[in-house]
Amino acid sequence: MDIPRYCKQFLHFKNDKKMKNIFITILFFIVVIGLASCEDFLAEDPKSLISTDKFYKTDNDVVGATNAIYFALRDDVTGNISPIWMAEMTTDDSKAGGTPVGERLEVENLIYASRHNFIRAVWNSGYKAIGYANAVLAYVDTTAIPTLNKSLVRRSFGEARFLRAFIYTRLVQLYGDVPLVLTPTDDQTLYPKRASKAEVYKQIIEDLQYAEANLANNYTYTEANGGRATKVAAKALLGYVYLVMAGYPMNDNTKWQAAADKLSEIIDNKTTYNVDINPVYRDIFDVTKEATNKENIFYYKGVSGQTASFLAFTRMQFWFYGFTSIIPTKEATDSLYSPTDARRAVNMARKSGSAIVPITTTPGTTIPIVNKYIDNISNNNDNQNDFHALRYSDVVLMYAEALIELGGKANLDKALVAINSVRKPHSGLADLTYTTQDDLRQKLRLERRRELAFEGKRYFDLIRWNIFIPTMKAHMATEYAKPIKDYDYINENRLLMPLPYIDIVNNPNLTQNPGY
Repeated sequence: MDIPRYCKQFLHFKNDKKMKNIFITILFFIVVIGLASCEDFLAEDPKSLISTDKFYKTDNDVVGATNAIYFALRDDVTGNISPIWMAEMTTDDSKAGGTPVGERLEVENLIYASRHNFIRAVWNSGYKAIGYANAVLAYVDTTAIPTLNKSLVRRSFGEARFLRAFIYTRLVQLYGDVPLVLTPTDDQTLYPKRASKAEVYKQIIEDLQYAEANLANNYTYTEANGGRATKVAAKALLGYVYLVMAGYPMNDNTKWQAAADKLSEIIDNKTTYNVDINPVYRDIFDVTKEATNKENIFYYKGVSGQTASFLAFTRMQFWFYGFTSIIPTKEATDSLYSPTDARRAVNMARKSGSAIVPITTTPGTTIPIVNKYIDNISNNNDNQNDFHALRYSDVVLMYAEALIELGGKANLDKALVAINSVRKPHSGLADLTYTTQDDLRQKLRLERRRELAFEGKRYFDLIRWNIFIPTMKAHMATEYAKPIKDYDYINENRLLMPLPYIDIVNNPNLTQNPGY
């Protein structure tokens, strides 16, 4: 780690109080995270990182340690954005663009292996963040340090448990049974076994229920609190977790009602939580309107005006516009939206040299691009785009999904109203109608695809609906004009990612997923 370089950068900002404060905060995170930079989470030792004798003695220590969890998550949007790639390029919406690097093409073609760098990056970044969360929960002690602000401690515990649940929700969906690490790693926990999906979900639910009970309803969009976990975020993620457990492969039908009940707590009290459907779809992603965006539930807050060394910005624009590492599929550009659906022009466009032209432009030498995260094309390395992990329209559509699966005319009618409440303002199209339960189910699934395009949702939706295999086989055959039998390798084994090879080698207690 090049500390002198950061110090030089600080001198550049020494006359700017706001920038200096931002730098000091980020430098603190960089130093803390740098101490635990080992790539293999199993070799990470948070107890050597944080000593109860020297750390966590003040409220500022507690806040700094909690903020470090968020900073660890920034790999999702500032590095190779691997979690987003894995949930987009593995679907019928996105494929590899830019330089055709082998590993990106492997993801696109669903032929990734356990040595794949993206596979390991998602695993490692997840367990790194979990390690920081576990450190907060283990090393903040109001009995040992009675001067700590107990309200602040409850908030920090709530945030740590929310963020741990957030990451485990991702890991269990991608890898299936995973090590359930709940304490700082030591000699006794260095080689954890895989816990069953049921055990992992049980812990996720417990963490989210704690977060729900101890976090603030919501925060105003400020430098200090923008993007923090909240009560409404805990409710939304818990509703999603119930939805996942109700779907494939858990198939726990009791969770449809649990999902509907939890999500309705947000919808019925949206004024309390200061959330709502944004009436203009484009505004959800407009960086000039972030502070008033009521779609915000849980998001990665973008920060502009920083240099690349800070990693305090999001690099969504770079990957989607500058490098075009992920581009829309032909299916997405040609048939996903009707020509008059307003979401089409927001989500997709074409790149012509250094200019952006409408998606309707004749292809020629242009290439399709993901358009919704583009901020300032004059600087691809410094963008303040927020990335929404959970937003209100997603909550409404999840609620509709749960009602549809519960069935009965009353539930179906309520689901239709919910779907149209998102569709009509965002698309500008007429309200939908339905004939049967399955008819409405298919319309809901299409609306989720259109509404949440390129937001890292599609892969998990296809798995939950148990249509990943037929959908992707048909898509690949059409997209690349090949016989569908060429894609028979897309089978049950493709429903989970492989565990990273090096972790299998280093931990004798780990087993590999079938097919790898």
